[in-house]
Amino acid sequence: MKRWWLPLAAVFVVALAATVVVLTRSGEASGPAEDGTGLVARIVDEQGRRLARTEVRLGTGETLTTDDDGHVRAPLSGGAQLVTVTAEGHLPRTQAVAPGTPTEVRLTSDPEGTVSLRFGGDVMFGRRFYDYNDDGDRSDGLLRDGASVAEHAALLAEVRPLLEDADVTVVNYETPVADQPWVDPTQPRPPSSHPTKDYVFASAPASAQALVDSGVDVVSLGNDHVFDALAGGLDQTLATLDEAGLPHFGAGRTVGEAWTPAVIERKGQRLAFLGCTTITGTEHPIPYVAGEGQGGAAQCSTERLQREVRNARAEADVVVVMIHGGGEYEARQTEHVRQLSAVATAAGAAMVVDGHPHVVGGVRLEGGALVAETMGNLLFDQTVWPTFLSYLLRVDVRGGRPVQTTVDPTFNEGYLPRPTVGALADAAARRAVGLTPGPSAHLQPPGAVFTAAEPPPAETVEYDLDGGTVARLARGWWVQGVRGEAGSQVGMGEDLLWTGSFEDMDTDPQTDGAHGWSLSPTAQVTAAAACSGAVGVELSRSPVSTEDAIATPEHRQLVTPGAQLSLLADVRDASEGATLELRWYPDTKGGSTSTTTVSVPAGSYDEGCRQVRIDATVPEGIVAVQPMVRLPPTLDVQFAAHLAVDDVQLVQWTAPGEYGRRYPVVDIRADATLVLARDSALSDEPMAGTSASP
Repeated sequence: MKRWWLPLAAVFVVALAATVVVLTRSGEASGPAEDGTGLVARIVDEQGRRLARTEVRLGTGETLTTDDDGHVRAPLSGGAQLVTVTAEGHLPRTQAVAPGTPTEVRLTSDPEGTVSLRFGGDVMFGRRFYDYNDDGDRSDGLLRDGASVAEHAALLAEVRPLLEDADVTVVNYETPVADQPWVDPTQPRPPSSHPTKDYVFASAPASAQALVDSGVDVVSLGNDHVFDALAGGLDQTLATLDEAGLPHFGAGRTVGEAWTPAVIERKGQRLAFLGCTTITGTEHPIPYVAGEGQGGAAQCSTERLQREVRNARAEADVVVVMIHGGGEYEARQTEHVRQLSAVATAAGAAMVVDGHPHVVGGVRLEGGALVAETMGNLLFDQTVWPTFLSYLLRVDVRGGRPVQTTVDPTFNEGYLPRPTVGALADAAARRAVGLTPGPSAHLQPPGAVFTAAEPPPAETVEYDLDGGTVARLARGWWVQGVRGEAGSQVGMGEDLLWTGSFEDMDTDPQTDGAHGWSLSPTAQVTAAAACSGAVGVELSRSPVSTEDAIATPEHRQLVTPGAQLSLLADVRDASEGATLELRWYPDTKGGSTSTTTVSVPAGSYDEGCRQVRIDATVPEGIVAVQPMVRLPPTLDVQFAAHLAVDDVQLVQWTAPGEYGRRYPVVDIRADATLVLARDSALSDEPMAGTSASP
């Protein structure tokens, strides 16, 4: 649900030393937090070795102590939040934790010889940040004309502790700088904007210093929006970044300047950053890339990229390459971008971090180098559902190579990024490890970990499920296979909604669950509607009501014609007339062309919930779908209407026989024995929940 205030993230600081007394808030000895509401964490190094008998200092100054197995338990009021862990002889680490949810915090050793880098996705501060609905009415904007540096930085407040959690933090600054950053979408473009490009926007000069104040150390300009304000905008962008002391790479007034690396020194090591784009705009009279007599972004080519990486590697200890390209909203990178990434690593790049699709993709270690296929959005104003799921990447480098990489999931709600926990974090982590699977990757709630040393084999168990069951795997668990001949009767899928449990799954204390959902005034998040977890959604209509009550995601989900989908919902209580719907759209804007509907059977289920389901194939010509839970009025002055629903999922099923970490939803159509693997030992129960299919 939408929230308009921007408080700073609640951050704990945890310091590790050699004290063994466990202290409470009053300083008295305390036992473990056993009530499911406390901090439950295990502190280990990059090899998985537990860091025992260490002091834990919270941000309030209170102290606790890990036990001999590296565990710490403590009261943790206020819901999910970020904690920062430090230990002598190790790099510090910030990550999200949730009350009562076991978490592992991994610290990298040898802090003097190891440099930590943070990577965020696409960043801009324009367009809908001034005009929330892009309708010309700016009264609902998050930024005003002349907004200060602090007002810009407030947009990143919730992720600032993660941005500051590194020796060097890098983002893709996908915007030019302009004194008048907002352009009225209802009016003709000004002459300072690119005249023929489909979408143009800009950010105010204050945004550069806001990035610095938020913990960003260097930015890539090698993208397809740096030239949105033409040559004048490029000049102002470069000058503004220089004035803010923010190193940049990937664009310039000439081809040579665009290819000039940004070089930063940390701990006696030189790090060189190079960037380029494959999205060139050469179909327009004015392209986006630097060329003869024109500035712009560096244009990727195999020969130039190889040469520039080799030159940079000759002068630097670590080379980082950021390639901008691929298909918009496609989580799997194109073959062309993958080939360029391979060229960069073969030439000596330690990391290749790609972008442009605006959705997160897979991460892998390849020949000792790290490749992140698409970083998605960090701070952006897009309005299609897949762009909201994202993550921040942290890479710890020693001897010129990554030794440990971690994924910290985030979610953009109301255009603002927030760190996440629970199933929402698990969705981003499964994308990171599941889209480009490899032996170095494993799920480590709330995110994922990639280690240079091959992790131990995943523990496997056999698990029997009855036919007619839909199961949701617990965090850290995944299906490795199916015993016997039942494989054709087991479907694996990915929930495209992520937040249909309606639980509060971010670290912002001002949000209260139902992330990204639009609820009618008579719909509310309540404990009484819960089928699993703490809450569900309750819709109601009074006897005199004349309009439908609706619960639906705020924005449409992108789909592909021919894809197999199921809309699932667990119902606690339902009056006559309630429905589940899939509304089909030929575009991301405009009206729907058809609707698939199923009635929700009336009834109350005190001993569990009843699952209601729509199975559908995406029709030809359709690019988006909107799932809805609807409760119509009774149109009878003697009767009210009521619907309590939970665990709403829009599952896209994969091909038979395809298993792996990416897929947390299992459809058991006949009795089957699953072979389950566990990456994280923190969860003993492999199933987060099961429901009987109708």
